[in-house]
Amino acid sequence: MCGKEPGLIDIALLGTGGTLPLPGRFLSSVLLRHGGNLILLDCGEGTQVSLRKLGWGLKDIGHILITHFHADHIAGLPGLLLTVGNSGRTAEEPLTIFGPRGLQRVVDCLRVIAPVLPFPIHCIEWDGCSTVDWQINGLRISTCKAEHDMFTMAYRFDLPRLPEFQPQRAKELGIPVTFWKTLQKGEAITFDGKTITPDAVLGPPRPGLSFGFVTDSRPRRTFHSFFQNVDLLITEATYGDNADQQKAIDNKHMTFAEAADMGIKASARRLWFTHFSPALPNPDYFRRNAESIFPEVVLGQEHMAITLNFRS
Repeated sequence: MCGKEPGLIDIALLGTGGTLPLPGRFLSSVLLRHGGNLILLDCGEGTQVSLRKLGWGLKDIGHILITHFHADHIAGLPGLLLTVGNSGRTAEEPLTIFGPRGLQRVVDCLRVIAPVLPFPIHCIEWDGCSTVDWQINGLRISTCKAEHDMFTMAYRFDLPRLPEFQPQRAKELGIPVTFWKTLQKGEAITFDGKTITPDAVLGPPRPGLSFGFVTDSRPRRTFHSFFQNVDLLITEATYGDNADQQKAIDNKHMTFAEAADMGIKASARRLWFTHFSPALPNPDYFRRNAESIFPEVVLGQEHMAITLNFRS
């Protein structure tokens, strides 16, 4: 199931609940699949159960990205690590966890009940100040500070796309076919004493793929540029009723209307809602509050999935 071509990104919701789980609604988690890599975003209680229901696998999770340290976003980590450890993972297959400052201490505390694992764990902390330039198999990851009652991170993923290779131009320049693949990858070549750069045989720039994820935050102006033109934005939308505006402000969350407005201002191509309040058993009841702003908004459900493809 993990042998997807590099030009594809698969994304699935594992849990769409906030604070407390409900029957049929797991806590916050998203799974991303690209080029044989599985990346988990947040790990609320019960994530391992939802992962099994989805069926994309567990053993190949190489990275876990945490937004913040509230229990509904990280309390599922010990059980997940134990399950991955029982999947046949070995000492040669490390798992990297990325998150806010203090991550190592939190992971160490959670691992009191999962002390022995057959694979190593590496923790990388973000201090909220330095620029993050991290890549997983060509997938670039960047972060932005969110606005919650504890240090919280938003994530953006970008998969660049090289310009189209022009074989006719390569033939006209007399470039042997054996060099074409190198040029296609954006690397220069040297033959017959001449250096040929990729731009000599590549067409105009082409848009890549992008995905954004933010949960447990008030809307911020910085999000408009940070998530600008993403192919998919998954955002928290804790409160459906516009009358809960003050509650959203007090608890540092968003209403449906606020989340939809953020999607519009970021020019997101697709917008999915997640992290619904346990007091909102039927989010669809308040759909109009979002659709009046972002008509094609999607209210997230467990195991809803999408494949993002390079545009032709």
